[in-house]
Formats: sequence, structure tokens, C-alpha cells
Amino acid sequence: MSQPPENPGNQNPSGYPPPPGYGAPPPQAPGYGTPPPPPGYGPPPPGYGPPPGYGGAPPPPPGYGPPPAGYGAPGGGWAPQPGFGGQPGQQFSVGDAFTWAWSMFGKNALALIVAYLIYRLVGGLITGIENVIGGMGGSVDSGETSSGLALVGLLISFVLLAVSVAWELFTATALITGCLDIADGRLVTIGSFFKPRNLGPAILAALLVGALTIVGLFLLIVPGVVFAVLASFTIYFVIDRSLSPVEALKASIATVRSNVGPVLLVVLVTIGVTIVGFLACIVGLLVAVPVNALIWTYTYRRLTGGQLAGPGQPGYQPAPPPGYPSA
Repeated sequence: MSQPPENPGNQNPSGYPPPPGYGAPPPQAPGYGTPPPPPGYGPPPPGYGPPPGYGGAPPPPPGYGPPPAGYGAPGGGWAPQPGFGGQPGQQFSVGDAFTWAWSMFGKNALALIVAYLIYRLVGGLITGIENVIGGMGGSVDSGETSSGLALVGLLISFVLLAVSVAWELFTATALITGCLDIADGRLVTIGSFFKPRNLGPAILAALLVGALTIVGLFLLIVPGVVFAVLASFTIYFVIDRSLSPVEALKASIATVRSNVGPVLLVVLVTIGVTIVGFLACIVGLLVAVPVNALIWTYTYRRLTGGQLAGPGQPGYQPAPPPGYPSA
């Protein structure tokens, strides 16, 4: 008797019945070989794709724009803007300078007058003591006192002279600092005019300008006057932009050379204001000197591209110097 072949076509030698579907694969549907997509999967929604600008430079942050006019790359060096100020389309005007100075003086009259009055009282006290000591020296020459006292008097007189010069330099720096605060729109008080900024460099700059002016005056006077005008803004640059005395002097000369006409007009106007102050029984100098300081502050800011706070513009801060890296 013939034997059936062992497990023909059967891969289940255990003898148990195979599970359902065991055996040959079922008929294959068309497209067999690619797994079907999961349920619910379909084409991407409309508008789906890479974010805007993908593959290029990242977009700039909100509010970022081109640098303000007149502001150059760091390290480019300071350069004046001839006849032009911080507000586009506005040219320098001596009339505008006087109007601004007078209006800002009116807003800060108490602080300006009291501060300048204190300047003069202290300066007058120092000068009075110096004159007394000098009179003692004169009496020594007449033989009324000993020569030892005369030597002491000369030393004290020299010290007082140095103190007087130092006080005048202090008051000039403090007054300019207060006027720059007014130009920035800051609230000033009497104490604001006794807090000079960059006092040491400002004094050095003033001594440098004074020495060179004296040398120029010895050279037939005219060179000294010309140099004094060219150096008009030196202390302003030291206080406002923290330049060294030499750099501040160079910046002042460059500014005046680019704006000779406006600066000469300002010189004439401030001389006229001073004369009017003298004619007003000298008391008018309590007004004339602060007003002149404000006129020069306006001129400095306007000719160098700085900005100025108006009467209704409190809290304004000055823009960076044109093309000059901030300190």
C-alpha cells in the first residue's frame, strides 16, 4: 500500500489545526507592495509649506530700521554738520537761538539767576580778600611793616589768585553743564549748576585755550581773537561728549570753520546782550550772562547735529554725536 507523502505542502507538523488564514497568502490586491497610508492621512492642508523667508537671512526684529541720519559707523571719527541741526529741514538761525535761549531762561529763571548770583558773590569775596592782601604788600613797600609779612602777603595773594582762577573755571564748567541739562530737557534746580561734569578735563581744556589765546594776543592781538573764536565750543565738547582737551579743541575748530558766518553772528549778538546787561545798572548781567550761555548752548547743539528740548519737551536725551562712537 502506498504511503502519502509526509506533510505535503504543510508547514504545521504539530497536528493542530492551523489558525484562520494560515497557508498560502490571499490574492494580492492591485498595487500590493506599498503599505497603505494610515487612516485619515491625506495631502497637506492648503498653505502648508516652509516659513516665509526660509533659506535666506532671518527677518529683522520688529521696529528695526536704518540708522538715524548723521550717525555713522563706530570709529568713523566725529565730523560737524555745517549749518544743520538735529531736526531735518531746519537751518541755524541766530534769531531762533535767542528765542530759544530766552524761553528756556524764563522757564528756569530762578535756578539760573540764583546760581549765577552765588558764583559772583563767592568770586567777589575771593577777589576782595586778594585785594586786601595786595594792599598789605603795598604798605610793606612803604616800610610800614616787616619784610617777612610782605613775603607772607605775596604768597597768600598768589594762592588766592590761583583760587580765583580755579573758581572761575569751576563756574564756567558748572554753568555750561546746567545749560546742557536744560537743552536735554532735564529738570534743573539751583544745585544742578554746582555739579559740573568732566570738571578735570574741562579745566585742562580751558587752561589750554587760555594759554594759546594769550600767545595769539601777543602776536599782534588778531591771531588771539581769531583763535578764541575758533575754540568757542571746546569746553562744550569736553562736557557733553567727554572728549579729551586736545580732541575737543580740534572738534571746536572744525565746527567753527564749517560755520564761520553763524558763529560770528552769535558773537555779535552775545556782545550786544552783555552791553545791555551792563547798561541795566550791571544787575542786568544776572540775566545777560545766563542768556548768553543758553545762546551758545543752542548754537553748539544745532551746529553739531545735536537736538534741543523745547519748552514742552521734558525728558529729552541728546542723540549720539554724528559719526562718533558713544563713550
